[in-house]
Amino acid sequence: MPTPRLSPDKRRKVVELKAKGLSNEETAKLAGVATGTVSNVVNQTTPEDAMPDSDQVYHLRARILEQSQFITSLRKSLGEQREIADQIGSAVAAFEPYKRVPYKVPAKSDSTIIPVLKLSDWHIGEIINPAETEGFGYYDWEVAQRRALYVADKFIEWVNVMRHAYRIDEVRVFREGDFVSGDIHSELTITNEFPAPVAAVKAGFLLAEVVSRISAHFSTVICEGVEADNHGRMNPKPQAKQKSQNNWCYVTAALAEEVLKKHGNVEFRRTEGMKHLANVGGKKFLVMHGDGIKSSLGIPYYGLERDRAREATRRMNTDKGFDYVSHGHYHCFAVVSGNIIGNGSLSGTTEFDHSCGRHAMPTQVAFLVHPKHGVFNLVPFTVM
Repeated sequence: MPTPRLSPDKRRKVVELKAKGLSNEETAKLAGVATGTVSNVVNQTTPEDAMPDSDQVYHLRARILEQSQFITSLRKSLGEQREIADQIGSAVAAFEPYKRVPYKVPAKSDSTIIPVLKLSDWHIGEIINPAETEGFGYYDWEVAQRRALYVADKFIEWVNVMRHAYRIDEVRVFREGDFVSGDIHSELTITNEFPAPVAAVKAGFLLAEVVSRISAHFSTVICEGVEADNHGRMNPKPQAKQKSQNNWCYVTAALAEEVLKKHGNVEFRRTEGMKHLANVGGKKFLVMHGDGIKSSLGIPYYGLERDRAREATRRMNTDKGFDYVSHGHYHCFAVVSGNIIGNGSLSGTTEFDHSCGRHAMPTQVAFLVHPKHGVFNLVPFTVM
C-alpha cells in the first residue's frame, strides 16, 4: 500500500520543530510522522522554507507579490508601446516631400543663424466650448489643424524676411510635449472629441505635415525634444520611470518620424528621459515639458528659477551644461530671467482657465540663435 502524501501542515510542523534544534526522532514523535519522513523533509527543505511563517513574513511575501505584479504590468505597458510604434512603422505610408523652395543667400552675411520653432500643448482631441468660456476660448480638431498650419506658414514667412539679413540654412523644431489631450482628468475622458489613441495618431500626422511644409525651405531640419509630459501619460498618477515611453506622445512622435522617412533633410532626435539637451549653433538648450515644476494658477517664475539653479549646479564640470531652458506646459509665452523661454499653447483658454480668471491667446513661439550672441528676436505666433 503506497505511503500517504504528507500534508502541508504536517510538513510545516516538521520544519518548525527542526528549526528549534530537535533531533529527527524527537521531531517525528511530536509531529506524528515516521523518522524517515523527517529525514526526507529536511533534505527537501530550502532556507526560505525554514523561516517561521510569522505575520511579518506573510506581509513581506504579499508585498513582494504586489511589487512583482506591478513590475510585470509596467513591462507589459512598455512592450505594448514599442509594439504600437513598430506597427506604425510597418503600416504608415511616408509622405512625399514638398518641392524644395530655393532662396538667395544675402551678399553680406557674416554668421550662420539658426531659427527655432517651439511646438507644444496642442491638446489634440480636446473640445473647448465657447459658450462655457464667454468666447474667450474655443477649440476642436478642425481649429487645431487650421492653427498649426497657420503657425507653420507664418514661421516660413518670418524666416524669409530674416534671410534678407542673415544666412539661414538649418532649422530646429523643439517638441515640448502635451500634443494630445489624453485621459488624465475624468472630464477630459468624457468630453474629448475622440479617444487618446485616435488623438495620438491625428497629432502625429499633423506634426508631420507641419515639419514637412517647413522642410521645403531648409537644407536641414532637426526635430528634437521630449515625449515625457503630463497629458499624454497612460497612468492616472504621474510617474518618473518610463515617463516618456508610457505616454501617447511617444506614439505621436514615432508616427511623425515614420511619415517623414522620405524627407532626406529631416532628422528626428528623441530621448527616453524627461529632459533633452539640444546644441543649437554652439548654444545649449535644456528642453523639457515643465510639468514637474510646482505652480499655483500661473507661471511659476520662482519655481522655474529654482529648477534652473538645481540643474545648473548638478551639471557643473560636466558636458551636460546649458545656456537656456526651453519649456512648455504653462500655455503662456514668457521669458524668465533672460534665459528661460516658455511656450504658449495651440488650444488657448480652456474652461478651467476661464473659471480661474486666466486668459492666454493660442501661441507658438520662435526665435533666432546666433553662434556668439545666443537667442534674439523672439516672436510669438498668435493665432485665432
